[in-house]
Amino acid sequence: MSSQLGYYEFMGFDSAELRRRYAGYADRYQPGEHVLDIGCGRGEFLELLQARGAQGLGIDADDGMVGAVNARGLRAVQGEAVQYLREHESSFDGVFAAHLIEHLPADAVRCLVQASARALKPGGRLILVTPNPGNLQMQLKDFWIDMQHVRFYSPEIMRWVLHEAGLRDIEVGENPSYRTGPAIGNHPLPPLPLAPTGGGIKRQVKRAINKLLKVNPLRRRLRDAEDRLNVLTGWMQSLYPPAEYFVIGVR
Repeated sequence: MSSQLGYYEFMGFDSAELRRRYAGYADRYQPGEHVLDIGCGRGEFLELLQARGAQGLGIDADDGMVGAVNARGLRAVQGEAVQYLREHESSFDGVFAAHLIEHLPADAVRCLVQASARALKPGGRLILVTPNPGNLQMQLKDFWIDMQHVRFYSPEIMRWVLHEAGLRDIEVGENPSYRTGPAIGNHPLPPLPLAPTGGGIKRQVKRAINKLLKVNPLRRRLRDAEDRLNVLTGWMQSLYPPAEYFVIGVR
């Protein structure tokens, strides 16, 4: 496969959707900062940086991707990321890599993170984004759509890898903009309401009805079903958290 561009088009990877998902990461960088986007692909994150006033530079091993990025007036170079990072120590306010580390074996990930840490200026931020292994659909299906994926990396592992590289103030979080799996409500069902009360005789009648409802076997069964459904909803939510997470470290 000479270029990933054809693969992206065939699989229907949507640039607008990627920009929507990555917008929160771009907001982590300030106008004027120099940010390196490793594995920049078609340049969606570079577009977000440009709109924010940051100075983005992409690097990608795929010359087709790099050509497409530069043709759109963005900046990218073709090359091997670790070598480039080692040649540019203390050069960047930010280093960003989205959905890259899952393409690499563990030793290569550690090497990449260590080189990224050294390429940051003091106070610079490394942001890595990768599929969330806690998401069931990602585990069973979505991760395996890409034939170049090697393995998942858990948040706990990546927290250690950044710590090992000497980064501080490490933050791990999930991206709520990227969800997969069934649509599940975020809140438990409200309790079944009792009949409203009024005044006078009407109030007394409705109060009597409420008393009957409280002991009505059907009502009790409905409440029990409601409780069980809320438990099931919570369980489903735990299986389908956001489908990607991020880890951030500061030099």
